[in-house]
Amino acid sequence: MRSPVSTTLPCADRDFAEWHRGRPWCAVWVACADLPEVAAAVAHGRRVLAQALLPRYARQPHITLAYRGLCGGGQDGAEDGVEFGRARLLADIARLGTCLRAGSGAPFAVQLQGVESFTTVPYLAVRAGASALARWHAALGGVPDGELQAGWRYVPHVTLGHYAVAMPLGQAVARLRAAGVAGQAMCFEVRALALVRYATQDIAGPLQAEGFFDLQTGRYAAAPGALFGGEDQATVSCTPMLPRVALE
Repeated sequence: MRSPVSTTLPCADRDFAEWHRGRPWCAVWVACADLPEVAAAVAHGRRVLAQALLPRYARQPHITLAYRGLCGGGQDGAEDGVEFGRARLLADIARLGTCLRAGSGAPFAVQLQGVESFTTVPYLAVRAGASALARWHAALGGVPDGELQAGWRYVPHVTLGHYAVAMPLGQAVARLRAAGVAGQAMCFEVRALALVRYATQDIAGPLQAEGFFDLQTGRYAAAPGALFGGEDQATVSCTPMLPRVALE
């Protein structure tokens, strides 16, 4: 018997109010990847799959490290239904610092090349630096490989957008590869981990910088306009994602 062909899962561009229940923000730790060549590769991929993707995707190129959850507008995150606030931020900073002091973390190189796809989104693939990204994912509370549920694992990637139609997954990837999307390697150094947030009412809206954890100094710096303060209000050596960031 032939195994069923995997197909993409369409996403609706709407306000998922049943998820956020009125909480205005959602926080995520990421590695910034908004280099001109990466942004160009994302734009290229979106043109190739223009008829298959939602027409709008304003997120800056990034690699997700850890989802942090729903945020309110208050410092302490004590509002009803809020999952992330200042207390959890300070706990995250402590975890990252422990990882850095243990010698498991430092600035590291990432290489992107080629394309793959989940059922929900196509993406640029990480070809080098995945082990370092996985360490920071684990430091932020990611599930160890030995304890993962069957069929799930952390796959660092740069999203191209959300699928708008159902189509064979292999066909989507074949189109991207035939067009040469991300055919050339793109390399950059990650010197800071970024805490970002996005408006929960906008599934494809831009990321806003909340703060940065410097991988050389071990200091966290809150970005201008941050919801939560941190250890240091000074700016670290990573250009804030407002509205678009390019690593130096």
